Amino acid sequence: MPKDTSLSQHPKGLWVLALTELCERFAFWGVGNLLVLYLIEYYQFSNVKATHIYGIFTGCAAFLPLVGGWVADRWNYRMSILIGALVNAIGCFCLASGLLSMFYLGLVIIAAGFGLFTPSLLVVLGHLYRDKEHLRQAGFSIYYGSINIGVFLAMFSLGIIAKEVSWHVAFLVAAIVQILGILPIAWYFHYHKKDYQAFQTMQKQSRTDKIPLTKPDRRRIFIVIIFCLLSIFFWTTYNQAFSSMSIFVHDFMNKQVGGYEIPEGVFLSSESFFLILLAPLLASIYSWLQKRHKDPSVSTKTILSFLFMAAAFSLMMIACKNIAPGAKTASISSSYIIGAYFLIAIGEMLLAPIGLSMVSLLAPRKFTGLLMGFWYVCVGFAFYLGGVLAGFMEREEKLSHFFALFIIIASIPALFLTLFGKKLTHMSRRDAHETDSTQHIPR
Repeated sequence: MPKDTSLSQHPKGLWVLALTELCERFAFWGVGNLLVLYLIEYYQFSNVKATHIYGIFTGCAAFLPLVGGWVADRWNYRMSILIGALVNAIGCFCLASGLLSMFYLGLVIIAAGFGLFTPSLLVVLGHLYRDKEHLRQAGFSIYYGSINIGVFLAMFSLGIIAKEVSWHVAFLVAAIVQILGILPIAWYFHYHKKDYQAFQTMQKQSRTDKIPLTKPDRRRIFIVIIFCLLSIFFWTTYNQAFSSMSIFVHDFMNKQVGGYEIPEGVFLSSESFFLILLAPLLASIYSWLQKRHKDPSVSTKTILSFLFMAAAFSLMMIACKNIAPGAKTASISSSYIIGAYFLIAIGEMLLAPIGLSMVSLLAPRKFTGLLMGFWYVCVGFAFYLGGVLAGFMEREEKLSHFFALFIIIASIPALFLTLFGKKLTHMSRRDAHETDSTQHIPR
């Protein structure tokens, strides 16, 4: 008999965690995704310097969940979430000061808050689906789409506030939203003390248990590491959406609509808008396929994610065909950039929530936070690399050649998974005769 996969069957805590992450993403990516434009417009930094700082910030922020996950595994997920959110708000207040020294300090503080907050929240989310594995991928997709409401609202509203009022008021709004985001998760932990305490007890037991990793454990850790490393290619390419493509919007795109110049942040918010639309659609498709036992493997979804990313940059190549070599400005139709963001959004929904779901499912309990952190280390390395590569945009006379680089980067892992995806899928499955160390601990 097929299991019920309706929305009502998802854990109630999903919505609380999604709301909490919505506010955190509003603050973090509201700052991060507008960072290049802020540095170019307010501080008059060069494109190369702005994209490099963006790469360093996002790279370090994504690297720190490895440390945050290790700390949370050994300390307390609840406090890691609450303190991480508070630290993030403090960093936004630093940026709102308008001082360059406080600006750099603010970026460091925000990165630290992200590193402490993110892996802990994902571990708690994975715990909610311990008895609902058939809903896990759909649940992570709903969660991922819901939090992108925060990114969309941040890009849209903060972009307008920065343009019409000031950048510093925009950062102040980000800080206030982050503080408000602490309230739902504090309520959740207060009214679900028993469930959380039981979960914390299981985590402590797994850390003190001397049962060695079994062969299935080691095999699944290997699978997690492979997919994390492959994700570097995706996130390096994805980084361009808010670095080199931000510059493209700023310098080469026609932003006039009905005689009014639309703020760049509104166009940059389109990727998050598409994520919001896609999340419930993909969650429904996954549930429909799950009922019929036809849900594609993680490998298949990952291949598709890379193909959509390659298609997005193929569209950017077409957009550049009428830009003269060495040109500093142009008036390219916004339909190209919006179309590219739509394709990027599909690719992101096929990789990010599915990858996080896979890590939460396959990782041995004692290493869940650490492996969540490793996922973000790979994202961090990719974002730094993407920021460096974005600087090549200014050096390349033909922009079409610059964007072609990312078609190649996206195609390499797609080819690898086409050749070895079935093998990896088989290795990730649990045979009937196998046991693993997590079976000694109730999930």
